[in-house]
Amino acid sequence: MARKVPCTGLAGSGHLGTTTQKGTTMQVHLRHSFAAALGLCAAAFSLPAAAEAPKAAAPATAPAAQAEQPATKTLSVHDDWAVRCAGEGDARACEAVQTIQTADNKNILAHIAVRAKKDGPVHLIAQVPPGVWLPSNVLLKVKDVPDVVLTYKRCGRECTAAVELTADQLKALKASNGAGEIVFAAGEQKPIILPISFKGLGAALEASLKH
Repeated sequence: MARKVPCTGLAGSGHLGTTTQKGTTMQVHLRHSFAAALGLCAAAFSLPAAAEAPKAAAPATAPAAQAEQPATKTLSVHDDWAVRCAGEGDARACEAVQTIQTADNKNILAHIAVRAKKDGPVHLIAQVPPGVWLPSNVLLKVKDVPDVVLTYKRCGRECTAAVELTADQLKALKASNGAGEIVFAAGEQKPIILPISFKGLGAALEASLKH
């Protein structure tokens, strides 16, 4: 059943509206003024096949044409998070993901992914619409956890911010089971605050390491 929760609004402008949780998609019922402030209709982006962790610079001898991105499959759902994988064999990559979008399903406001490698680094990745204020970066706010800062890496059809989580940050996020916030700024430097649920993140992350 759909779950509605209150949502913090644009600073100085009241509430965004309400949010509804449906599976692994958080739907946001936006006020018109908020949608206009971010330019969501123009800035909407397609749901990515898989969020990408920061990559090293491409070699100078890289081929002119890139190989087609492998299809992504949703393999399991854990409360408000899903596990999606792309590729096969050694090239296979899996991650725990959650998407925040408008209630009409036409605009994706944010796509959040946690990608881990067994005995390796864990990256938290956020993709938001273009037209954001880049110096502000992206903040993940969780009760009783210090703010996690994601640095913008690149912008195209969407802007991608990422951070490598420390052991303490990862432990705290996996232990969280309630609501938090993703905070970034529109181009005119007005803060945008979107809800995120941590229910099921720990289980989804563990499952992503097994697929």
